[in-house]
Amino acid sequence: MGSKLAHRICRAAVAAVAVVGVLAAQNVTVPALLNGVEGGGGTGIPFGSNQACRIQCIYGAAELPWQGPRVLTAIKLRADNNTPNTAMAAKGWLQISVLVSTTDKTALTASPVFADNRGADATWVIQNQSFQLPAQPALPAGPRPANIVFPFATPWMFGLTPATSSLPPPQNLLVEFHIHSQPSGAYRLDNLGGCSSAQASFGSLGPACAVPGQPGVTVTGDPSMLAGSSYGWSVANAAPNAPYFVALDVTNQGGLFGNPAWPLPYPMFDPANPAQQSPALAALGYPAPDCWLNITPVTLLGGVADATGAGIALGAIPPGRQMLGQVFYAQAVSFAQTANPLRIITSLGRSSTVCGPLGVARIYAFYNNLATPPPPTSGLVQVGVGFIFDVQ
Repeated sequence: MGSKLAHRICRAAVAAVAVVGVLAAQNVTVPALLNGVEGGGGTGIPFGSNQACRIQCIYGAAELPWQGPRVLTAIKLRADNNTPNTAMAAKGWLQISVLVSTTDKTALTASPVFADNRGADATWVIQNQSFQLPAQPALPAGPRPANIVFPFATPWMFGLTPATSSLPPPQNLLVEFHIHSQPSGAYRLDNLGGCSSAQASFGSLGPACAVPGQPGVTVTGDPSMLAGSSYGWSVANAAPNAPYFVALDVTNQGGLFGNPAWPLPYPMFDPANPAQQSPALAALGYPAPDCWLNITPVTLLGGVADATGAGIALGAIPPGRQMLGQVFYAQAVSFAQTANPLRIITSLGRSSTVCGPLGVARIYAFYNNLATPPPPTSGLVQVGVGFIFDVQ
């Protein structure tokens, strides 16, 4: 009986080791949303210099591609490919140490003091080792493979406390590189930077909704929509030197002003008699044939178009990661004296989706390793930027 129990225990232990080995062998990308996606901008920090550098990157738990504990045995950085079909020479040798840790700091609460960001489990997994950064061949558009490998001297476990109903979830992840020395030469890493906002046109618009002899008014958004930042909508083909505004809402569904009897998009004329205004807008008195309200105007941003009919409307996107994925719906409206009896023209709607920043922050400082002062203990904090890497 005793030997059978011992045999079962031994088999269970072997199985557990095998599971750990499988987990360690799987490569997953941090931040998770950048799996198979090129970052918003490359960076020469920290490897594009001949100076020493200390750099930390903090990743919120929501950005990690796993839940609960995970064994980490290596970090594999990605080189930049924001300019496709461009090769990059190898660089070496560099003296590097790497520290990993959980942390209660977030992207918004990161301290400029390196030590303040580390958790109680902070571990130097690489200490003062020599590395050569591999050459990167020219590749078409898309992310490069994560082939800048930093294997740990010993495995490190993220989140020893599993996320259960009675225990706190694992904290955020901190990765710290200390480049003690490096030769001169450029070497760019894939970096979070900005992001590409998904955009699309929607709604209705007829050809007569325009300044006579001119194309219809249009509205487009900036390519990157970041929570906590300003965002611009560009208006074109408005009436020259005339007032315009950009109407905003967080939906393009339902009815105008919430009335289901007036479903969006809603005409600014009576379709049965274009010389008359539609019922919901009868108080305006005059119609605007072929013009439609594609959203309910909840917020209005405005200005005066220039001589070419162009203008920009700037708004502030609320902060917080909860804004990630939020869609804002916009429509341009221009006053146009000669366009129609109402003297107003409208555009198709344009949607823009908040794509960042992710819950990531970078803290770094370059320094002269040959100078007398010791390495810096604090650095510059930047939110929404950081390494993109695979773990192994």
